[in-house]
Amino acid sequence: MTAKNLYAYTLQPVNYDISEAEQRHAQLLIWRSTNKIGTKAWAIMGIITALSILGIILIKNYSTIFCWVALVCVVLYFLIRKFGLEWYAKRKMNEFPVQEIKGIRLGVQPHGIIMRQQMGLQEGMGAISWKDIYEWYSTPDFILVNFTVKGQQGAYILPKRLDSKNFSFKTIRKHLLESVGEPKQL
Repeated sequence: MTAKNLYAYTLQPVNYDISEAEQRHAQLLIWRSTNKIGTKAWAIMGIITALSILGIILIKNYSTIFCWVALVCVVLYFLIRKFGLEWYAKRKMNEFPVQEIKGIRLGVQPHGIIMRQQMGLQEGMGAISWKDIYEWYSTPDFILVNFTVKGQQGAYILPKRLDSKNFSFKTIRKHLLESVGEPKQL
């Protein structure tokens, strides 16, 4: 092995300490990805807006009040859906504590992601096989990996700060592309 040919797998696991802010940020991005305004809603808002503007132009006097009310309702719906629900979701997320993640070390191996955790005087070890991962997301800030092992679902939020020679994101992406496919978008 030469200096140009670096070993792509973990020789020494890296500490997996995820802060509350990182967990909240990942939760918010996942929530935002599920709270998109659909094509049907956009079409309805467009039709109502077009009809209301036509009504304001073509109808004279105080009879146009229902057109103005319809326009205000469309704007309110959009603002509530875009900003109000996010504010509410953030508030609800803050009501529940995040899981404190301390004392866990992760590594990358040809068969999957390994986890080591100190439990009393003993060290426990587990592995998430590449075939156990059913979906993954890649964002500029982190990689989110969802998996199922022995009927239990789990997820790893892998912040970009963990990317190092002992925990290569390039290797992780290579294996995920081979076993799972392309990443889903948030």
